[in-house]
Amino acid sequence: MPRRKKPVPAVRDSTTIVFATNRHRLSDRFWEEADIVPGTIQRLWLGRARIGWVGDPMETESGRQLLEAPEISGEDDFTDPAAGSNARVLDAWLAEAAARGAVPLFYIHGFGNGFGDALQRAAQIEEFYDGEKLALAPLVFSWPSDGRVLDPQLFAADAGVKAQYLDDQRDAMNSAPALARLLREVWRARQRAAAGMDPHTGTPPRLVLLAHSMGNLALASGLAAMNNGLLTRELAGLFAQAVLASADLPDTCFEPGQPMRLLPLIADQVTVCISHDCTLSVASQFANGNKRLGHYGPARLDLVPEGVEVVDYFLGLDAGSRDRILAKGGTEWDVVQHQWYRNDLKARAALTALFQGRPPPHKPLDAALRVEAGRCRHAILG
Repeated sequence: MPRRKKPVPAVRDSTTIVFATNRHRLSDRFWEEADIVPGTIQRLWLGRARIGWVGDPMETESGRQLLEAPEISGEDDFTDPAAGSNARVLDAWLAEAAARGAVPLFYIHGFGNGFGDALQRAAQIEEFYDGEKLALAPLVFSWPSDGRVLDPQLFAADAGVKAQYLDDQRDAMNSAPALARLLREVWRARQRAAAGMDPHTGTPPRLVLLAHSMGNLALASGLAAMNNGLLTRELAGLFAQAVLASADLPDTCFEPGQPMRLLPLIADQVTVCISHDCTLSVASQFANGNKRLGHYGPARLDLVPEGVEVVDYFLGLDAGSRDRILAKGGTEWDVVQHQWYRNDLKARAALTALFQGRPPPHKPLDAALRVEAGRCRHAILG
């Protein structure tokens, strides 16, 4: 008898991204700017959107398209935190992730991302890590960045560029109460998911967090807001791993009295991934007068709380990834220096290990090697 051919698995051409946003709603979409309707920045809407895949996780600069109007099914602003429409979106997110063996990813984007940009970036991340055999189920928090791309190299010459950057920073910080509420409700959803599992065979969902660039400022501000009564001991272990990539935060942010010091209270492990980000590190100094965490690492490693590891990815990045990106029109300062966490193959492999709970290829440094050219780190990417 002729041997039957194995069925060829269907190639995915799209993905569905779950979102939460505090942008002002405009029919079935959202305003790009935060300040169009004053006083609405804390209102939370949740829903889903279908985004096209390119079909090649190596295509780092190809756009993923929003295929249809977002489905905004979470509209009760957590008025009913256990069974309302917003809660049902979170419950479905965790249930669908469990059904396909995916890791639920809470993702906070950086500056210059409109609502559609944030969805497409989340879809990019899912497709890129799918190439590493890691299934992710992203929930993207789209804070109201104005969504205008700027060139940080113009900071010193163009006052408007600096003003736009600072405006996005204000939007990120002003989103603190909304993000604090959302984190609390994600914890409730995780508790509900755990309660519905077989206590003998099931385990609570393993959630991970990824904050990129100015998304780290939104996260720090949200933690500060949570510290006014929402940040309780029961939230311990909400995230198994929190990854901070190219963080737009001062290098003192983990010192006593600073909000990022609270992150280990809700994340079992925190990995601060730094790399050479020469253009934006200069922009941070020009705009804020501080040293950028994502470039320099923390000012003092001895003040970093337990459970936080600072890893310098720069020397371990893949030269072939860099050359491929530049050959396709990518820029050195943005997609190489700033977007390495999604574009570089060695970085993807290392972060995949972190998200899966496996030992990553990080090489601890002796104390004498931990500070170099003013940059502080515990380890480097091997």
